[in-house]
Amino acid sequence: MSGGKDTAEHRPIDAVYRTKFEDVPNIIADWVREYGGLEGRDVLDFGCGEATMALGIALRHRARRVVGIETHEEVNNCIVNAKSQLGLKKLPENLELLLMTPDAPFDGIGTFDVIYSWSVFEHVSQDLIASCFGKIKSVLRPHGVMFLQTTPLYYSAEGSHLKPWVPMPWAHLLMQQDLFYAALQLQTQSQDQAQQLRWVYETLNRITAPQLLRAAQQAGFEIVREYRTFDELEVPADLQEIYNVDVLRTNQLVFLARHAG
Repeated sequence: MSGGKDTAEHRPIDAVYRTKFEDVPNIIADWVREYGGLEGRDVLDFGCGEATMALGIALRHRARRVVGIETHEEVNNCIVNAKSQLGLKKLPENLELLLMTPDAPFDGIGTFDVIYSWSVFEHVSQDLIASCFGKIKSVLRPHGVMFLQTTPLYYSAEGSHLKPWVPMPWAHLLMQQDLFYAALQLQTQSQDQAQQLRWVYETLNRITAPQLLRAAQQAGFEIVREYRTFDELEVPADLQEIYNVDVLRTNQLVFLARHAG
């Protein structure tokens, strides 16, 4: 992995925060190195969440400009976390955070050399995936690249995103839905928490790795590098009767793409 720029005053203290601030940006830097890297480039974070990765790229990888776009107000936590974890008093001038609706156009945000998305596309409404790729391509410069990572994919063993509460592999595919929700309810602390988790689960898209790659290609991207990880668990016979085993075992897709022409 890339050994991104680091200073003592920018060393996070929480392990989870450090992963997002240091490790993930290093992975992205490794993937885009032969296409110009991150330093001095204009970078877009699609679905930035609390923008910890975007902050890491702005500070440690010295991007010229980093724009993070997000549909939820958790993006406002960026400065709060940066103060507590890094001791920052304000966000760097090369970082801009935007709160947008899922269907908002990308007019006015500029163009970029690198666009990335980390653990976001499994949450994108399936009817918006094609338009998302189209919008990304519209602001990606001709020489630029798109890096995309998504996990866990819906049909994988942990595809429900609810493993901490319902740990049985493929529970969401094996269990009757009302029984699945009942098992979830037993492990949650309140009705509100259970409802929020159900919302997360119900709004997951069910796109597979081949379908996502195909959607990117249909939007005009050329896939230049691809990586997948797989569940090593034995797939239950009941599921093998219904689903493609490769789809059931594929839990993560990572790929790099550029303009096809």
